[in-house]
Amino acid sequence: MKRFLLLFAAVAMLAMNATANIRFTMGKLRFWVCDDGKSVYLQGVVDGQTVTGDLYIPQTATDGDKEYTVVGLSSNSFYKQTGLTSVYIPNSVKYIHRTAFYGCTSLTNVTIPNNLEFLGDKVFDNTPWFNAMPDGPVYFGNTLYVYKNPSSMPAGTNFVVKDGTTHIAANAFQGCANLSNIHIPNSVTSIGENAFGRCTGLTIVTLPNSAKNLGYNLFYGCTGLTSVTLPNTITSIPVQLFYGCHALSSITIPNTVETIFANAFANCKSLTSVNIPAKVKAIGNNAFSGCTDLTDITVPASVRYIDQDAFARTAWLNNQPDGIVYASNVAYTYKGTPTGVLTIKEGTTAIASNAFSECSGITVLRLPSSLLYIGTSAFYNCTSLTYLNLPGNVKALGTGAFSGCTNLTEISFPNSLLMVGRGGYGTSVFSGSQWYTDQPDGVVYAGPVAIGYKGSYPADKTITVKDGTKAIAGRGVGTGADKVILPNSVTTIGDEAFEDSSIKEINIPQSVTSMGNRAFVGMRSLERIDAYVDPANVALGDDAIIMGMPNLDDYYDRIGTGVCFFFQGNHEMDDCVLHVLPGKEESFANAWSWARFKHIVGDLSEGGGIPGDVNGDGIVSGADVTALYNVLLDNALVAGNADVNGDGVVSGADVTALYNLLLN
Repeated sequence: MKRFLLLFAAVAMLAMNATANIRFTMGKLRFWVCDDGKSVYLQGVVDGQTVTGDLYIPQTATDGDKEYTVVGLSSNSFYKQTGLTSVYIPNSVKYIHRTAFYGCTSLTNVTIPNNLEFLGDKVFDNTPWFNAMPDGPVYFGNTLYVYKNPSSMPAGTNFVVKDGTTHIAANAFQGCANLSNIHIPNSVTSIGENAFGRCTGLTIVTLPNSAKNLGYNLFYGCTGLTSVTLPNTITSIPVQLFYGCHALSSITIPNTVETIFANAFANCKSLTSVNIPAKVKAIGNNAFSGCTDLTDITVPASVRYIDQDAFARTAWLNNQPDGIVYASNVAYTYKGTPTGVLTIKEGTTAIASNAFSECSGITVLRLPSSLLYIGTSAFYNCTSLTYLNLPGNVKALGTGAFSGCTNLTEISFPNSLLMVGRGGYGTSVFSGSQWYTDQPDGVVYAGPVAIGYKGSYPADKTITVKDGTKAIAGRGVGTGADKVILPNSVTTIGDEAFEDSSIKEINIPQSVTSMGNRAFVGMRSLERIDAYVDPANVALGDDAIIMGMPNLDDYYDRIGTGVCFFFQGNHEMDDCVLHVLPGKEESFANAWSWARFKHIVGDLSEGGGIPGDVNGDGIVSGADVTALYNVLLDNALVAGNADVNGDGVVSGADVTALYNLLLN
């Protein structure tokens, strides 16, 4: 999985600490294992315990016979441990999160490593050690921690960050109204969230190309900021990066950027033109809203997702004629009130979020063959719409895309469809529609995608998804089941597909090539997963995203070695056994996210095996076709792996499934 975004996320870490698995304790300290399976965060002190005197944080932590490297300290890890007098942090620690030692009122001595990559805000505030620091810039190792007492900064200050600094911490200069210029050296690789928030006197900033990671709210409320040079190494414009920078009149977005997050340039009232580079795929909600002087917007054909109100209250939108407003290949919104037939022009590849929401007068919808993506709530409450023909290239439908379409009774789905309900709740795409009401009990399918489950579960609480299904949408399928059997036609397991379900057993078919974020989070009853795949061939998280913005929580949580977005909270995974192909045990043990499993077993046992390997030789080949015919004709073999489509019986349908498997 890409570990591409911020190294800093104080708010998200607070939420994460409440849910992350506490894998083991060592003495008074408790640790949780990172997704790489090799490193751990020190989460804090065991409940009810305290630490006093000198604290030597270990460089490694052991759980049984397994040793991990300690790489980070979680938020609040030693919050108000008032008996703590000194702390020694080893060089293995790269990440220390907000308020880790806040309120340690006896802490007078701290030893910090020189290779920190992230230091959160208020880590050492309200300690004697920090209180003894003079006003002005406070450096901890290679990190500029904070400018202490901003009111002491002289008017018109031109501040020079000292050479060798690699990280500027969150909120470091927040509220330094007298800061007019700042020089940041090429040694700086990351700048934390809100580092320059409300520096109202700041006018010109050049961020070095070494600064690959920028925090959200970085220049929030810098009302005097007129010019910024961004690094040509960043891949995203973070949330609210320039929110409320009223004087910012122009900006060059680097060609490396792929995502512009929510409110990135909101209320930049002096911004007149913007050229969105060719790599950008997604533009977040309100990204340019309130840019009242913005008349010229260039949107590239690469953009496949525009969230709601991205260009609201801009001169550009005001100048558009009535009718469908297009931003390059995206149908962005409708000016006026559409009635009757709505025809979206050929060449359109995406429909923006909320583009035609509440357009109750639309009776007929004509979509172009070029269409690939339909955004969140795009046709919400289009109550006069009765029939929907999705073109043959459509890949994804956003959450709530057709919810509230009460008279929608008939839908034609293409076989190209892979994602229904980005971010969970696949059923919500059609909730409130007559089409969904009319679906029979059992697994509900939107063409090749399983989107939910209706009615009571069978007596054995086992759900078998039908052969030919290509994708599992977010939540709903098997939430209350004990066992889910997926056919070997499934290629995509969507975001939050089985989150918080009570499933005990599930298989990940050999055909799966992508799994969305949080696909298996919170499955605390999970006892067994049969994953007969090669982990190197399965894209995880945002690598697997077909449409839309990367999930914001995941964006901010992906810190250093990261946390688990696929199996987090699953009974601490101590009791869940991961069954894999013989010989693949080491591959899983070293693979991102999978490595967190304690029990990885290579076998071809009942309930697993290689789908399609009828003769049990460990591979799927033409010989298995012959073996399957023998099973059907003579019952010559026990029907374990002969049930290729996983429907519980061996029949002619398995022959078709096996041929499809061989062809694919």
